[in-house]
Amino acid sequence: MKDFTSHFRQLAESLLPDDSRILTPAGGPDVIILCTWRLIGDTHRPNKRSRMIRIVIAQEALEDYARGSEGARLAGDARFLEWLGRQLSDFDPNHDSPLGVDPPPVTWPLSTLELNG
Repeated sequence: MKDFTSHFRQLAESLLPDDSRILTPAGGPDVIILCTWRLIGDTHRPNKRSRMIRIVIAQEALEDYARGSEGARLAGDARFLEWLGRQLSDFDPNHDSPLGVDPPPVTWPLSTLELNG
């Protein structure tokens, strides 16, 4: 099966703030996208970063996506962007973790139904 990691990373990047740090660790059957960005507004911590988002696209969703036609994949891309936009609009990236302590990441799993309809 084709590796769609960079494809979904680019899609996610289009909705995230410009200074986002995006990582895509390899090694598992799922696509995992880790995202964080610099928060504005904390004068005491100008480099404070958001809580980390962990997007997990399930292997089954990726397999169904790969089997689909080009049109089905384009529709899946639109569903992914819509889903991610909803997730981001409900997400509060702020946290009160002390300097040097990362807040717990937030995991957003994406199933085949959400991606492929």
